[in-house]
Amino acid sequence: MNVEEAFRECRDSMLRAMISFSGDVEAAEDGVSHAFTQALANRLMLEAMPEPAMKAWLYAAARNAIVDIKRREARSSYFTGEPDFADPRQEDPADKTEAIVVVEQLLASLPESLRVPIMLKYYDGMNATEIGEAMKLPAATVRTRLRTAMLRLRKN
Repeated sequence: MNVEEAFRECRDSMLRAMISFSGDVEAAEDGVSHAFTQALANRLMLEAMPEPAMKAWLYAAARNAIVDIKRREARSSYFTGEPDFADPRQEDPADKTEAIVVVEQLLASLPESLRVPIMLKYYDGMNATEIGEAMKLPAATVRTRLRTAMLRLRKN
């Protein structure tokens, strides 16, 4: 099966599956489009695969693209202040465990330059390079700030 045939045969079913996976039509369309763009770039490898393996590769590429899209959206919403996802820091204080309250108090004691990298790393799962890109800082500076913040948190 070549990539064009796969597109005609699989596109609609992939789109339905990706909408089901993401719950977002636009992200699903982008993910499927990205998968077929990648398929064209890897045409020789894919066309040498058996049909089931090619379909699995396409579905995985679409799913991975959607995951990347959602991660970027979550990161950008953090900086724009849009409540795009449930933020544990905005819950009713009566519902929080004592440990969460203590962690929030410790984080609040840090200056913003140390608090933001810690929150991006541990709340959003970003690495130093990604945090650096988001904050427009070198990754080495981010690692230094993370280390400094952790040392301060351990002292408290």
